Amino acid sequence: MPRRLYLVRHGESTWNLARRSQGQTPHPPLTPTGVEQARRAAELLADDLAGWAGQTRIVTSDLARARQTAAVLADGLGVAPVVDERLREQSLGRLEGVDYEEAWAATADLDWSDPDVAVGGGESFAEVATRMGEVLSDQPAGVANVLVSHGDAIRAGLAELRGVTHLGPEGAGWVEVASGAVARVDDGLTWLGR
Repeated sequence: MPRRLYLVRHGESTWNLARRSQGQTPHPPLTPTGVEQARRAAELLADDLAGWAGQTRIVTSDLARARQTAAVLADGLGVAPVVDERLREQSLGRLEGVDYEEAWAATADLDWSDPDVAVGGGESFAEVATRMGEVLSDQPAGVANVLVSHGDAIRAGLAELRGVTHLGPEGAGWVEVASGAVARVDDGLTWLGR
């Protein structure tokens, strides 16, 4: 039986709403809208998995917004989530907690296409892509693997799967990952509910 792989971005967090850079800040919880986005993601997954004869597992980042999203998915799918820290968001170093406008101003001179630039002294795109590639390849066959992660981490994982090594906000292969988005990765990439 082949493997099924889903990537789910957490629902809207309080810091998304406040326009604050989160990175690996552990505590920002979901907003009520974020909880609804997670419920919608659970419905999309349940519909897509209808008829799936294999086991389903949920693996989540350890950050609160992802764990809360995974808990909602677990209620909908009847599967207890497990934590894998490799699914964390990109570390933004000193930019974590800073509002978006200030963070963009502080990084205005960055070459976003350089995969080795450590944003805010945190992680580079290459580092995130490597760890996401590892967790993606570790998922077992014969199982529907639902991975709950974060926008930049999902972008990096998808780039790793496609062999894209340079990816900036305006680069080739840039993928917009909305809060609560669900992607099925098989021979291609399908965004459920779009």
